[in-house]
Amino acid sequence: MPRTVIVHFLLGALVAGCGSGEVRPVEIFAEDMCAHCRMAFSDRRFAAELVTREREVYKFDDIGCLESFREEHPGTPPAALFVRDYPSNSWLPVERATVVRTGVATPMASGLVAFADSSEARAFVAGHPVPTTAMEEPTGGCCGKEG
Repeated sequence: MPRTVIVHFLLGALVAGCGSGEVRPVEIFAEDMCAHCRMAFSDRRFAAELVTREREVYKFDDIGCLESFREEHPGTPPAALFVRDYPSNSWLPVERATVVRTGVATPMASGLVAFADSSEARAFVAGHPVPTTAMEEPTGGCCGKEG
């Protein structure tokens, strides 16, 4: 009987540890490079990640690079998408984020910034508006494309 209990306990622990189904973002390391533009991560506040159903993780140094990657790789369906909440620098599922285009210089000049709080996002955009004249516009977008 004790042997059966141990077997059931071990099987239970194995099943519990084999993917609760929750997809989580992964840490960005110094040696990581953006999956789209291949640049090193210069400012993680603008990072994003795409996790596939097979748990393959694509890391991006700019939310604009995530957008470009998704356009160019429609056959890579995500199990989850994550962005960094700008004020706290913590990961946030994209469906709970408010992503706004701003005049802030992001790593690949998309100007896209994510917030957990939509009112905070609106206030940030008011303080960092998108440039209105050609002279003020950031140069290039992700990987030399207009953002």
